[in-house]
Amino acid sequence: MTTWLIVLLTLSLAVNTALAVFLFRLRRTPPPPVSTVPALGPSARELAELHEQLAAARQETGAVEEMLRGRELELARLRALHKEAQDAHGHEAESAGREEIAAAQRQVRALQDVVRQVTGERDAARAEAEKARQRLNEAEARTDAPFGPDEVSPAIPRRIPLGRDTTSDSSVDGADLGPVVVRAASVRGDRSRDEGEHRRDAFLLRFAEELPSPTLLSVVAAGTPHGRWTQSAADRACRNLAAQVARYAEPLGHQLFRPTDSDDDLTALLRTAMQGVAHSMRLLTRGEGQGGESDDTALGVAPTALLSRLGDTRQRDHVVFGVGDGALMLLRDGAWRHVFTPGTTAAEQGLRLPSAAPRIRCARVTTQPGDLLALCSAPMAELLLRPEAGEWFAGRWAGRQPYLTTFLSEVNVPARVAGGDRTVVCLWDFGDAREARAAAS
Repeated sequence: MTTWLIVLLTLSLAVNTALAVFLFRLRRTPPPPVSTVPALGPSARELAELHEQLAAARQETGAVEEMLRGRELELARLRALHKEAQDAHGHEAESAGREEIAAAQRQVRALQDVVRQVTGERDAARAEAEKARQRLNEAEARTDAPFGPDEVSPAIPRRIPLGRDTTSDSSVDGADLGPVVVRAASVRGDRSRDEGEHRRDAFLLRFAEELPSPTLLSVVAAGTPHGRWTQSAADRACRNLAAQVARYAEPLGHQLFRPTDSDDDLTALLRTAMQGVAHSMRLLTRGEGQGGESDDTALGVAPTALLSRLGDTRQRDHVVFGVGDGALMLLRDGAWRHVFTPGTTAAEQGLRLPSAAPRIRCARVTTQPGDLLALCSAPMAELLLRPEAGEWFAGRWAGRQPYLTTFLSEVNVPARVAGGDRTVVCLWDFGDAREARAAAS
């Protein structure tokens, strides 16, 4: 009789334990992932969420510890009953209920396994609570952010863009081309968001397959604010420039990446290509100007383009050209350098297509493994040249390949610039494909 009582108690204890573990797992919900919004410094909402995560983790730890103590007490009581039954009946009880006792012992071992599992879950809950506490301490201790926290992230627009020429608030693209990695992003500026205007900039990444050597074409086109068709004109300038490069691929192939004492022939070719771009832009407003001509005031765009030679090489050649106030920046040894801008004076930086197509300027640039080139619109170049902001971007982009969403968030970091929209194409030169794969890992 005592043996059957022990067996029933054991089975009841095992069922209760399994049910308690099942309910505990059902109640548990994983803590929300740490936000990766690149705001520089925690917001009040983020701190509150971290406090809630820490409190929830501590509560879970307490619940697991209480349940573990209860299971240990029940296990000790069961062992005591088993020992009393063996002492009272001796060999007679053992011979009469050997199979029942063996089953009870198996149940005890199963209960021990459950206790060990619950102990592991308790330790995991403690570890999660400790991680939450560390994240909270780090967030509260961050006082070195160069821009300060922002209560509402500017990455989430609060107005839909207005206007007939409207486009998306943000855009991102990129590719891993062996030793060359490229990321591109364009975001609407704070001023345009506040005023409900749309983004005016555009960019393009294209493999110029018509050229004899593998070449990447990167274009950034910044539209003038308040122009009626500047976004469409910027987008058309990017796409038509790719078409013009393909059209003049044969003569460009002889001029682009070869030693030469003079770039007059190359400049003349690029000027002809840019004039073709200007003609394509004017088709947008044909008949809207005086006398049925195009209205150039509604189209103003400052394009800057980069032709980059691909393939494994220890010294990579590039040709940069454009009109207006765009810029090409170089990140080397942790410091940004201003390499090229189409306009050297204030008057030249104010030039825009389509009227300024003959005023194109170009230059040759060479990069080494580990260098980063950033083809920027003027507001983005201004941000990179600020000491604290430049260090912030350099720390995130030097020698690494960000995911597209991460790159877009970093370009959209909360920092006001005077010019509005930010557009940038970043090109990482790793020398050969093996170094690029090592950096990615």
